Amino acid sequence: AASMPPSTSPWRRARARPTAAERAATSDSKELTKFMIPEKRFPGAGVVGIVRALSLFVLLMGLGCIFCPLILVSMPFVLKRDPQRRTFVDFLIRQWAKLLIFPFFSVKIEGLENLPPPGEACIYVANHQSFMDILSALHLPRSFKFISKDSIFKIPFVGWAMRRADHVGLKRDDRKSQVEVFRKSIKKLQDGTSLFIFPEGTRSQDGVMLDFKAKGAFGMARRAKTALLPMTILGTGRLMPAKDYLLYFGGHGVRIILHKAISAEEVQAADDDKLVEQVRDTIAAGLPEGYEGKPAA
Repeated sequence: AASMPPSTSPWRRARARPTAAERAATSDSKELTKFMIPEKRFPGAGVVGIVRALSLFVLLMGLGCIFCPLILVSMPFVLKRDPQRRTFVDFLIRQWAKLLIFPFFSVKIEGLENLPPPGEACIYVANHQSFMDILSALHLPRSFKFISKDSIFKIPFVGWAMRRADHVGLKRDDRKSQVEVFRKSIKKLQDGTSLFIFPEGTRSQDGVMLDFKAKGAFGMARRAKTALLPMTILGTGRLMPAKDYLLYFGGHGVRIILHKAISAEEVQAADDDKLVEQVRDTIAAGLPEGYEGKPAA
C-alpha cells in the first residue's frame, strides 16, 4: 500500500511545539514577574512593613556606631596611601551594607564576568526604583562612587561615611553644582575611580523605567574615555516602593543583572542619542514586560 504523505494542514502547523528559544523567552518573562510591584498586598502588610523599616533603621544606626569609628581610624592611612580612590573606605561601606540588609532580603548578582578588572574605571548605569537600589548596588565586588542627590548626605552616619569615601553630592537645581560635579567626576574617572549613576534622576513610582533626565554620565564617559556598564536592578521596588519607605516582604529578594560593557572605543564612536538609546535598551532588556517604559520623544 502507498504510504500516506505527511500532513501539512494549518491545524497541524498551529499545534507545533514551541522552539527552545521561545520556551526560554517565555520562562524568562514569567521569572521576571516575581520582581514586579504587586497591585495589592496581604492584609497587615503595611504594619509588617513599618516594623521592618524601623528595624532596618535601628540596625543602620547600630552598625554605624561600629563602622564609622573604623572608617575614622583608617582615614590617616587611607589619605596617605590612597587619597583619590579610598578603596579601603569603600570596602568598609560595602561590608556595612551587606550586614545591614542580610536579615531582610538577599541580593543575587548575574554577569560578574562583565565587570571591569579591579582598578579599571568605568561608569555603572542602572534603573532606579527604590532607596534599596543603593544598598543592593553596594554588593558589587568593586569600588565606585555614587553621584547622588545632596540630601542623601544628610542621613546620620551614612552621609558622614559617604563624605569620607568621597562620593559625589549633587544639588539638582543648582547649575553651578552640576558643572562642578561634572568636572569632579571626569577627574575621578581619569584617576581610575569608577562612578555609579541613576540616569532617570529619580525613583520610579510604579517600577516602569522613566526617561533619562540625567544624561551627564554619557558626556563624562566620552570626556574621560571610559566604558559604560549598563545594569538592571530587579525587586527593590517590590521591597520598598518609591511612594513610601516601608520595607515589605519580598521573598525573591533582589537580582542585579550586569550587562556587557560598552567599551571606551564604542563610547567615542557612538552618536550621543544612539549611545543613550543603546544603554536604555540594554537595561530595559532585563526588566519585566511592561516595565521597559518609553523614552521621551
